[in-house]
Amino acid sequence: MGAIVNLNGTAHYVHWHFFLMSVPNVVVVVLMLAVFTVALFLRAPGARRPGGSR
Repeated sequence: MGAIVNLNGTAHYVHWHFFLMSVPNVVVVVLMLAVFTVALFLRAPGARRPGGSR
């Protein structure tokens, strides 16, 4: 099965002073932070409401 993106090209990097990371890794980190943020604000299934009955 072939890759969705051509993996034979040169890598692209994000470089900012001491910070050097490849673009795909930056995308993965940003997506993980987004999922974490959404998980913080979503209610857990079966969570009780304040002042309500079980």
